[in-house]
Amino acid sequence: MSYDVVIVGAGTAGLVSGCILADSGKRVLVLEKHPYLGGRAMEHRYRGHQIGLSSHLVEDPGDSLTRACELVGVELTHSQRSDSMPFWEGDRWIPIQDRYSGEAKQGLKRCIEAVKELSFDDIDNLDHLSLREWMSRYTSDEGVYEVWEAISVLEQITLEPWEHSASENLFIRKLHYERKRTAGYSFWPMGGWESLWQRMAGAIEARGGEVRTRAKVDEVVIRDGAVKGVRIGDEEIEADEVIVNAPVWNLNSLFTPDALPWDFTHRVKTLAANQNRACWFGYWIAAEEPVIASSTLEMASFFTTPRAGLPGYTLCFTGYDPSVSPEGEYLTCVGAAFDATKHYGDRAYYDRKFAELWEDIEEMMPAARGALWKKPHVVNTYGVICKPGQVGAARPDTLVRGVEGLYLTGDTTRARGIGIDKAARSGITTAEAVLGRRHEFFADTIRY
Repeated sequence: MSYDVVIVGAGTAGLVSGCILADSGKRVLVLEKHPYLGGRAMEHRYRGHQIGLSSHLVEDPGDSLTRACELVGVELTHSQRSDSMPFWEGDRWIPIQDRYSGEAKQGLKRCIEAVKELSFDDIDNLDHLSLREWMSRYTSDEGVYEVWEAISVLEQITLEPWEHSASENLFIRKLHYERKRTAGYSFWPMGGWESLWQRMAGAIEARGGEVRTRAKVDEVVIRDGAVKGVRIGDEEIEADEVIVNAPVWNLNSLFTPDALPWDFTHRVKTLAANQNRACWFGYWIAAEEPVIASSTLEMASFFTTPRAGLPGYTLCFTGYDPSVSPEGEYLTCVGAAFDATKHYGDRAYYDRKFAELWEDIEEMMPAARGALWKKPHVVNTYGVICKPGQVGAARPDTLVRGVEGLYLTGDTTRARGIGIDKAARSGITTAEAVLGRRHEFFADTIRY
């Protein structure tokens, strides 16, 4: 059997592309190697709670994932937005606004006005800069720097001042100021991620497409410089075009040696190095009272904890959607970023930091001492870390030049945004590349 388009991977970008292409009349087949949908944004149940791998909040102001769902009639209800951003200062939580005052407020205002005046094309020319370097054009106040850098810790999982990308952060600040009149907008999909991915798959099938799980693609077949389809075991599935929705660390394994241009393959290898991954330690915590700094709708941040000395965030999911937890229980996630260039795969380091981080959590949020349970986890598949010089054109493009009919999609390709929102924008861009036109339903969607 042949298809117009085969999509390898049912992550956010793959499902978004599949919905748009199926709705446009393409015969679409989505193949997912796992038994679940959503890719790195998957979700599962643990002791009655809905727990996601990297499926936390989504920073879509309404023009990416939300718009794709509207196209195919899938309801996506935004939760309440966060109401505060507590910041850990030495031995206590303070409002992030306390980091700047007086004349510093004018410096922040100058930064806000400057980012509003930038075009998205202007932002593309800032890939080499750190966020602080760009902000220093408008302020010299350390507290003002730290306000936006604290947001970068939450969103990009970058650690040091020189590691926060100007272009990646300013894209989000401009997008959210324009669309939501705030520095940062995010929401939880009411009902959870698993339900949303299932409904998007159903929309593809309702339009004549297919979605298969437990279907591992062994090879994207290329002959004479053109895509011919994919191979699963001994079965070859024909397709005129193939979209690969796989992170860069899995990308090259889908092709035979020399099937792709040399420069493309080696650029992917560099980005796929373990040292280039955005990583964090975390604890999922369930308790009978909220494990928070001040509010169940907060997005709390810290640059360093008392013992582990790591930057990170805290988030109470039950505050955004009570249905994620059993009645009378609250689910919180605490994450602390670590430097993959120094510590990726170092089990002794992991064990030491997990022990220190738990003591930090009990000190910073005393309600954790009464936890019903805690579940430690390491996330090392969040994405390629967004440091200056490793974003924008350094990433592989949607169109694989030199191979007819081959496209890429996903958050580790050339895209802007954060996590799920970035992946959704990439999915829209890739679908339009396959169609060969801008889709009128996404006329005001900001793409890369």
